[in-house]
Amino acid sequence: MSTKNLCLAVIFFLLFFPCHAIAGKNATPFFMGTLGLNTVPTARMDETGTIRGSVSTLSPYGHINLGMQIAKPLFVSLRQTTETSNIKNSVGRLYPGLDIKLRLLQEGRYAPEIALGLQSALGHKRMAAEYLVFSKRYHDLDFTGGMAWGRLGSAAHIKNPLKTLHSRFGKRRPLDGEKPNNISNWFTGEDIGFFAGIEYFTKIEDLSLKADFGADRYKAEKAALNFDVPDPWSIGLNYAHNDWTDVNIALVGAEKLMATLSLKSPLRNWPGLQKQKTKPLPFRHYRTGLPAPSQITSSASRDNILLRNTGHDTQAAWTTMEVRPDSSLPQQLGRAARHMANHSGETIEKLSITPARFGLHGPDIHLMRRDIEQAIAKNQGSPQEIWQNAEFQTPTSGEQVHKEILSQTAQYFHFVLDQQFSLSEEDEGVLYRTALLTEGRKQITRRLMGGAGIRLNVEDNLYKLDTLRPRSTNPVRNNVGEFTTRRVSIDKSYLSWTTSLRPDLHMAVTGGVLEEMYNGIGGEILFRPFGKTFAFGAEAWQVVKRDPQTTLNLGNTGDQTLTGHLNAWYEVPGTDMTLHGRVGRYLAEDIGGTFSLQKRFANGTSMEAFVTATDNSEPDIFGSTTQLYSGLQLRLPIGNVKYVPDGSALRIKAVPFGRDAGQSLEKPVSLYELSEPLSYRHLGEYWTTLLD
Repeated sequence: MSTKNLCLAVIFFLLFFPCHAIAGKNATPFFMGTLGLNTVPTARMDETGTIRGSVSTLSPYGHINLGMQIAKPLFVSLRQTTETSNIKNSVGRLYPGLDIKLRLLQEGRYAPEIALGLQSALGHKRMAAEYLVFSKRYHDLDFTGGMAWGRLGSAAHIKNPLKTLHSRFGKRRPLDGEKPNNISNWFTGEDIGFFAGIEYFTKIEDLSLKADFGADRYKAEKAALNFDVPDPWSIGLNYAHNDWTDVNIALVGAEKLMATLSLKSPLRNWPGLQKQKTKPLPFRHYRTGLPAPSQITSSASRDNILLRNTGHDTQAAWTTMEVRPDSSLPQQLGRAARHMANHSGETIEKLSITPARFGLHGPDIHLMRRDIEQAIAKNQGSPQEIWQNAEFQTPTSGEQVHKEILSQTAQYFHFVLDQQFSLSEEDEGVLYRTALLTEGRKQITRRLMGGAGIRLNVEDNLYKLDTLRPRSTNPVRNNVGEFTTRRVSIDKSYLSWTTSLRPDLHMAVTGGVLEEMYNGIGGEILFRPFGKTFAFGAEAWQVVKRDPQTTLNLGNTGDQTLTGHLNAWYEVPGTDMTLHGRVGRYLAEDIGGTFSLQKRFANGTSMEAFVTATDNSEPDIFGSTTQLYSGLQLRLPIGNVKYVPDGSALRIKAVPFGRDAGQSLEKPVSLYELSEPLSYRHLGEYWTTLLD
C-alpha cells in the first residue's frame, strides 16, 4: 500500500470508526513545538493556560519554540528556526514564524478531534504550511491522519481541492523566498499531501511509542542545499519524565535522528498572589447595642480593610470600601460585612457597600445581614445562598452623594521583573533584555492619583540592533538599544485624575512621564455596563519622545505626535477570557488596528496574544516588508515570595524589538484594568471567596 493510500485509510478510520477515548494519557509534542507525533502534528490540545517551551533538532534545522494554550480551542506559539545540521555547529539562516492551532471539533464517541493548523501563519515561507488534522483514541492507541498545504504537504498526493471554490487557491505556491508568508498564501498551491501516524501509550508509565508518515519532501532544502532527503517515515519514543517535561527521540527515514526537549507548566498551578492566607477577625454571634460607624471603620482597619463614609439609618448601614489588589473583591466584601454586622446594633438588616478603586467606584452592593450571620455564626449558609438575596444597584452619581469617595490613603508599592525577548528576528536569532522595575502608586486626593517607577537595566544584547538595522529618522522604538545603555532611569512619573460619572462610566486624564520612551498628556473614557459582557472606550494622547542621552532619560527630543484609539472589549461568557479590539492612530502616525485575546486566572496570572496591522510597512533584513506586529505576553504574580511586596510580578513579553510600525503607548493607567475588580464578571467569578 502506498503512503498516500495508507494515510487516506487512517483518515477514513478516524472519521467513521467509533472509539473509546483513554483517560489519564497526555498527548505529547512533535518537533515543531505543538502537540503531535514525531514529524507531524495531531489535533490534540494542551490544558487551557499551559505554557510550553521546546527545543529540537532535525537536520538541517534546529527549532526553539514558546507557546501558550490561550483557550481550550486555541494554541499560539512563536518559533525561531535555525539552519544548522548539528546543534553544536554555528547557526546559518534564521526562519522565524508565528504558529497557530485551532480546534474545530472536540472528540466524542464517534467524532474524532479535528483541528486546523497554520505553521508560520506569519513568518518565513521556508517553514510555512497549513493542515487539517483528525485524531481519535482507542484504549492505549491514539490515531492521527490529515492533509496539508505548503511545506507539510509538498509530497503532492492530489490536486488542491480548494481550487474548486476559488481559482486563487490553485495558484502556484513558492515554498521558499524572502517575502514573508501571509494570509494570501494560506491554503494555496497546486497540490496537497496526506500524513498519518499513531501513538501507543505503553504499559511502562510515562513512555509512549510514536510512528508516522509525513508529506514533507524538503523541496526548498533540496534546491538550495542539495539536501539528502530522508524517507517520509519515522519511529520514536517519548518519555514524560514528570508533569512538565517531555523528551522525544526518533529515527527519521533510517538515516536522520530527531530529538526534542519540551517543558510545560499549567499556569493554574502558579503559587499565587499572597505570601499566606490571612484569617478574618472574630465574628460576633449575637446582636447588641446601637449602630457604631466609627467602630466599624476602626475594626475593619485592623483587618486591613479600608472603609470610608460609614453611616446608617434605621434599616441599613452603608460604607465605601477601597479595593486592594492582593485579593478578590468578594473576599474583601465578606470581611467588610463581618465588621458591619458586628457593630450595626440590633435593628439594621441591610449592609450596603460601595467598592472603590483609585477614584473609580462600582455599584452599591447590598447584602442581607441575616444571610451573613447564618453562614458565619451558624454555618447554615453559603456564598451561593447569599448571592440569591444580594442586590447590585447602579445609581447615578447624584443619588450617591452620601457615599461620595473622600480623600484616600490607599498606596501600593511593588517590583516588576521585566523580561523581554524576541524569537521573531530574521537577522539575529534571539534578542533579549532584562530590567527590574520599582513601581508605586498613591491616592493623593479624592480623584487625584500619583505614580512613579524606576527602571534598573540589568542585561541585554540590543547593541546588535545598531549594526544590523538602519536607524529611523524619527524613531518610535527603533532606538530601544540606546535606552538600555543607561543603568538607571525614570520609567514613569505621572499624575492621573480619575472619576466615575456613573458606576458604568469612567474617565481619566493623565500627564507626565508616561512610559520608558515617552512623556505627554492624554485622556481616556470607558463605558463598561455592569452585568454586560461588552465595554467601549476611547483615548487620545499628545506625546513627545524622550531623549536617552539626558539625565535619567528625562529630556525630550522634540519629536511630538498625536496618537489615539477607539477600543472595544468582549468578555467570553462562561470563561475568564477577554477579546480586545482597537482601531486608530499609532505612534508612527500609521493607521490600523490591534486584536488581542487575554486570559486571566484566579491566582492572578494572565496571558495575552495579540496581532497589529497598520498601513505602514517596515523593511526587514532580506529586503521584504511587513505590516504586521504580533507577540505574546505573560504576567506571573510573585507576591508569595518572602520579603517581596504584594502585587509584585514577573512580566514576560515575547515581541519583536526595534519596530516602529504598529507601536502603541504603554499608558500607566488603564481604565479597563483599573475597573476590572469592580466588574460583574469579577464578582461572579470569585464570589465563592466571600466567606474566606
